[in-house]
Amino acid sequence: MAAVVSLSREIELRAAGGSAGWLETQARMCTMDQVDVFQSRVMDDSLSKPGTLMWVSADAGSEFLEARQYCIAHAPQVAMRASVVEGLARPAAEVRAIVVTQSQRAVVSRKLIRDLQEAYPQARILCLMGACCEGMYAKVLDPVFSSTERVYCHQWAQVLPEWLRSCGAVVTSGGTLARSVAVVSATPAIGSALMDLAESAGAVTLWCRDICRWQMRQVDAVWWDDSVAVAASSAQWKERLEKFSTSGRGPVHAWIANAPRWRQVQAAVEGGVSLTLSKPHRIEPLLSLLETCRPEQAKSIAGLRVA
Repeated sequence: MAAVVSLSREIELRAAGGSAGWLETQARMCTMDQVDVFQSRVMDDSLSKPGTLMWVSADAGSEFLEARQYCIAHAPQVAMRASVVEGLARPAAEVRAIVVTQSQRAVVSRKLIRDLQEAYPQARILCLMGACCEGMYAKVLDPVFSSTERVYCHQWAQVLPEWLRSCGAVVTSGGTLARSVAVVSATPAIGSALMDLAESAGAVTLWCRDICRWQMRQVDAVWWDDSVAVAASSAQWKERLEKFSTSGRGPVHAWIANAPRWRQVQAAVEGGVSLTLSKPHRIEPLLSLLETCRPEQAKSIAGLRVA
């Protein structure tokens, strides 16, 4: 306010002195500044309002099913389209985010994607790629989707929760902070990064390679590294997890693996694992997982996967 008063006073003095040109220039600058501030506020307000997520996919398989269910559960509004062409032919209102799935190695039409981006200029776009697409962009100099616009399907839990905020998705997880975390890895060196992360969140951290329930009692969370916990069946996962359970209570489990396949993730989920992360992984999902001490406190698997 003081700066505005000072500027007004200076304008009056210069105007009295005959600086008419200077006065006109400063008046235009003030008007432009007001317009910029107004446009900035309008833009911020529009981004803060709930918008629509457009899910573009013709894949009815199970590879994208979990990510699709998460989007439906958390996005304020979802517009389902079978193809990019249908997304252009059937417009949706207030589209702020677009997810395009790709299960085959065929290159997506650059023109159609460009038309889709022009039709929804305020929307962020993300390509969710299946297992068959791994490595297809390694030698492509000018891909249709940039490196920040594409992610493999096994990494969706690390990206979608935060990415969906662009369309107003808000997910909260309840519970108290986990007080103890057991990191299961082949060596302490492999598990040191996970131990440092848990310690930074205020949790007491333990490392182990051979699980023994008489040595590990009432642990709140267990983070499994695939150096020890290789992909297994649901029955084998249940056997692993039971070694940490005492008196009918069990910790929340997370599995960190190198590019796990969808069936491997499903087997882990059926065995009792709440969160699966693909290396290299983001730290936010693990920190959010610490907010849920016991599996019975979580309403759904998707609720645990909030970055």
